[in-house]
Amino acid sequence: MNRTHALLHTSDLLVNRFDHAPHTHHVDPDEETSTRWAIAFVQTGRFSITHGGVSRTLQRGSVLLCQPGERFQCRHHEACPTDVCVSVGFHDGAAVDVEDTWARAGWPAREIATPRLAYVDRRLATAAQHADRFELERWALAAVTALHDDTATVRGRYAARADDVDAVVAACEDIEHDPCARRTIAERARAVGLTSTRLTHSFRRYVGESPHQYVIRWRLGQAASLRDAGWSVSESCYRAGFEHLSHFSRTFQRAFGVRAAIWPALPLAERRRKVQALLTRRV
Repeated sequence: MNRTHALLHTSDLLVNRFDHAPHTHHVDPDEETSTRWAIAFVQTGRFSITHGGVSRTLQRGSVLLCQPGERFQCRHHEACPTDVCVSVGFHDGAAVDVEDTWARAGWPAREIATPRLAYVDRRLATAAQHADRFELERWALAAVTALHDDTATVRGRYAARADDVDAVVAACEDIEHDPCARRTIAERARAVGLTSTRLTHSFRRYVGESPHQYVIRWRLGQAASLRDAGWSVSESCYRAGFEHLSHFSRTFQRAFGVRAAIWPALPLAERRRKVQALLTRRV
């Protein structure tokens, strides 16, 4: 029997964890039907899925795409399955652009995730483990961006590599912990065991931007928080790690669509939405 645990439920999306009761015999239904648009990441275990007459074996690192009314068959290889999946689902009203993204992907399941999805998978798993609602929403939204940006032809040596994903995640978490820190690409690369070239290349492959762009994004988020706390524009600029006020002002307005000087005048919900969008997508 499948078990479902709701990790996050908002007006737009639902993040669920699917697993099985320990040591419980499971009988696969003859057929299942998807009820919503969803991206499911296989965290552990192994099972087969048949869709459109094509069977694939999914395991850790695999990804499954679902859409409403889609029929498929799942077959587990154990009497007492141990597979765990984290699924990002979208409510009907929030699926306006999702259909085009799913069609662009052109596949219902991948045995090995594309690079951007592999990175999101890792970050989503960590957020689920820590029950961090903000991070769950952030990476649930990032999953759609990753699916949209990745191509359907990433294979072989261009597919995700666990060691590279580990290094990029470690570098990203370091930046997020202290975006104001002044560290060179070489220093960040040494800290995660890569060369500067390899780290930059891996960032572009898995995150979709350079390490420098990622730092700028998080510094902007920090600056927005400082403005929320009442710091002046210039104080927010320098405390967030920017060196030039004019550059900061231009970058802030380009990222948020509003000048830093009038940022606190925006409704709180709008400010939060803009920061969420910034941390989910590229600047």
